[in-house]
Amino acid sequence: MKKLLCLLLVITASFSAIHSYAQTSPATQTAADKKAAKEAAKADKKAAKDKAAADKVAADKAASDKVAADKAAADKAAKDQAKADKKAAKEKAKADAAAAKQVTPSSPAVVNPTTVKPVTNPATPAPKAQPAAPAPAKVTPAPVNPPNTSADKAVGTDSKGRTIYEGKRGGRYYINKNGNKEYIKKTS
Repeated sequence: MKKLLCLLLVITASFSAIHSYAQTSPATQTAADKKAAKEAAKADKKAAKDKAAADKVAADKAASDKVAADKAAADKAAKDQAKADKKAAKEKAKADAAAAKQVTPSSPAVVNPTTVKPVTNPATPAPKAQPAAPAPAKVTPAPVNPPNTSADKAVGTDSKGRTIYEGKRGGRYYINKNGNKEYIKKTS
C-alpha cells in the first residue's frame, strides 16, 4: 500500500505540474495578438506620416530650388541683355564719332573783291580797257579748329588761333587736327 500511495502522490504532483505550466488560453492569446496588431498599425501610421512629411519637405525644397534657378536664369538673361545694350551703345557712339570726324567740305569761301572805279577827269581821255584778269582760284581754307563734341566751355584762344576749352576737372585743352583733345601743360 505504501507503493500505491506513493504512486498516487507522484501522479497528482505530475498532473498539477503539467497543468500549471500549460500554455495561455486562446482568449488571452487573441488579446495579445490584437494589442500587437494595434501597435503595428500605430507604427505603420507613424511611418506613413513621417514619409509624407519627408516628401513634403523634399517637394518644398525642389520648388524653392526651381524658383532660385529661375531667378538666377532671369538675372543672367538681364545681365546678358545689359551687356548687349552697352556694347550696342558703344558701337553706336564709335560710329557717331567716326561720322563726326569725317569733315565734309563746306562751301568754298568766295572772295568778293571790291570794285574800284577809276577817277576820271573830263579832260583826260578814258583809259583803254585792259584784258580781264583770270578769276582767282577758289581756295577752301583748312578749318582752324575741328568741332568740339564735348560739353566743355571755351575759355579763349592761343597764339595759333586754336580755341582753348576747360574740362570738368579744370584741365585746359584744344582740339587738334585729328579731332582729339590735346591738353596744355600748366606753367607756374
